[in-house]
Parts: sequence; structure tokens; C-alpha cells
Amino acid sequence: MTTPLEVRYERLLRLYPAAFRRAHGEDMLGTMLADAGERRRWPRPGDAADIAFHALRLRLFKRPTGGLLGPGWADACALIGPLAAFAILVLSATKALRLTMFSGSTLLIQIAAWGLVTVAAFAGLHRVAVWLGWVAFLTEVVPMVRQFTADPVPVVYALWWFVAALVAALALTAAGPRSPWAVAGRRRLAVLLGAPLFMGALGVIAGSGILMRGYDGGSYSALYLSDLIGAAGGSFAVEATGPAVLWLMLGGIVAAAIAFAVALARLPGPIRRRLLVAAAPVVTMLELVNLTFNGWAVSTMQRGHVIPLVFGQWAALVLLPLLVFLLGVWWVRRRDETSRLAAIGARVERES
Repeated sequence: MTTPLEVRYERLLRLYPAAFRRAHGEDMLGTMLADAGERRRWPRPGDAADIAFHALRLRLFKRPTGGLLGPGWADACALIGPLAAFAILVLSATKALRLTMFSGSTLLIQIAAWGLVTVAAFAGLHRVAVWLGWVAFLTEVVPMVRQFTADPVPVVYALWWFVAALVAALALTAAGPRSPWAVAGRRRLAVLLGAPLFMGALGVIAGSGILMRGYDGGSYSALYLSDLIGAAGGSFAVEATGPAVLWLMLGGIVAAAIAFAVALARLPGPIRRRLLVAAAPVVTMLELVNLTFNGWAVSTMQRGHVIPLVFGQWAALVLLPLLVFLLGVWWVRRRDETSRLAAIGARVERES
């Protein structure tokens, strides 16, 4: 006779690929039922979480065909996840330090959450980093959902941040066993971490503008960096007591950006390409909203009531970043296959 607990475990095991269930399903089911005892009616939360975690990794990366994303992504995600978490931490901390006493408790909770994720990821505590990553993701999503019904405009303009948090959580979940230090190399990773941290520190001091223009009060301002990437509502501008200090700060920002770009370019090609593909949905969402939703935002603010998004707008917000990512995955597969065939051809020529 089939018990309710057995039925529920069988449903959980359906998360695994069919081939894996045929090979190991009965053994896993028997082991879990024997460990549960006779009186338990529901699977343990830890067992359910472990099944979901391992089933996702198997479906994405470890199937005979390479999974949904193909081979190579596990190593790349071991770097993408920690880097994304660290970038969100730096941006959140920069925002909080610029706001100083106006920083809300929600922002401080988010900083603490992403800080724990970053420490766990770089310390090699992979399982801990995964669960903390999803907790940090929820700290971003829940306030956005609550705010959307009352004031949807800032939520829509912050959707790129939501995508970045989702990328971080997914990459941490899909990461392979290698550490980010082994994937990128210690020196390159030190630069990839140090450059954003240095730019964030300068951002706290002076903002992030590019072109200087004077204004009353003896201080100097600059073109908002957000103007250069098409982001609306930018509030950061470089300010200094004199032109020399201003341009020194700008020089530091440019030098850190160049160092970051060089370290990124020196990553192994498969890792670099996957990192760029992972960042593509974030950039796509940022540009999509700022280039096509300005009219909706202005109309909503002027009329004083919420103008609902139409189906086409929702479809663009959901599908376009996903489509860009899938095209990136296809491009990576093509590049990997081309490189593999070229390596085979070169080996054959050497042997002949």
C-alpha cells in the first residue's frame, strides 16, 4: 500500500531528469522512506530543499547533452554568482553611504544580506551562499512588490536591479565546485573586486560624473554618468572644491574602469563570454525601460494616478531580457563548438 509520504517523495523526485530517476529513483525513495520512519506524513524541509537544489543542477548542467545551458557554465557561474553579489553589495553600500541618515532599514537589511552572501561565496561555503543568495533576492523583491501598486514608476525603473539579483541567485545555485579564485586566478579576481570597490568609494565622496561644469558656491559639478548609459533619474554628480581635485577623482574612476576591463579581457575566453552573456539581461532591462518607458512614467506622474501597463509592455519586460540571454547562450555554444573543431583540426595537422 502506497503511503501519503511515499506519494509526496515520488512527486519531489519528478524534479530530476527521467534518466536519473530510472537509474537512482527507487534507491533514493527507499532510503528516504527508511530514514523518515512510520509516523511522518510530509518530507523534511531539508530533504525537499536538497532534492530541488540537486535536480536543478542536474537539469541545467549535468545531463548527457550538457543540460539546458551546456558545458562550461558551472565553472563560469562559480565566478558570476560571487561577482554579481559583490557588485550589488558595493552599489547598495554606496547608495546607503551617500544617503547617510536617510538610509532606510530595508536598505540596511539588503546590504547585510548581500554582505553575508559575498562572504560565504568567496569563503567556499557554496551551499550556505546559495540559500543566502535567495534570501537576499527576496529582500529585494518583497519591497518592490509592495511598492508597485502604490507607485509603480520607480519599481519599473528598478527592474534592472531585480534582474541583477536574480542572475546572482541563479548563478550561485548553478555554480560548480571550483572556487571563484581558481576560475579567475587570484590576481585577476583581486582586480575585478578592487576596481568596483575603489569606484564605489569615489562615488561616496564625489558621485560619478564625467564632464565638469561650474555652478554657484565654488564647487564643480559634472555630466551625470547615468546620462551616458541612458538611465533616467540619475542623482550622482562629481563635486569638488576645485578643478584639480575633480579631475583627480575622474582620473581615478577611469583608471579603475580600465583596470577592470583589462582583467575581464584576460579571463579565459569561455568564462569571459559567459560572464558577458549573464550581464546582458541586466543591461537589456536597463536600456529597455529608460529608452521606451519615459512617456508612460511622465504621464503617470502628471495625471496623478497609476496608468496600467499594457500587454505589450509586460511582454517586452519579461521576454526581451530572456530572449537576449537565450541568444547569448546560443552564441556561446557556437563559439565553443567552433573552438573545439579548430582545436581538433590543429591537433590533426600536428600529428600528420
